[in-house]
Amino acid sequence: MKARISETRYTFSINLPTSLYQKLISRTEKGKIGTFIREVLEKELKEETSCLGNAYKECYNNNPHLLEEAKLWERAEIEDWLTYENNKNDNKKSRVKK
Repeated sequence: MKARISETRYTFSINLPTSLYQKLISRTEKGKIGTFIREVLEKELKEETSCLGNAYKECYNNNPHLLEEAKLWERAEIEDWLTYENNKNDNKKSRVKK
């Protein structure tokens, strides 16, 4: 049997128009509204993330020069970070030598 990892849970209240509430209770079992809402939110947020990834892919497929530019920026950020780390380490060494 797998151990369940406990995740912090939050409780909140929302105000719904009566018509929307009636639709909600007609689609869910009694006492299962929270589960229904959680599942809908998880699905919606997962689709949103997937859509964003697909949008990036489509953009790069249609504009290959943008992918090359993004790679240059990424490389520049990495090089800047390495330069920063090297300078930081050099400063530590120079302080120790004094």
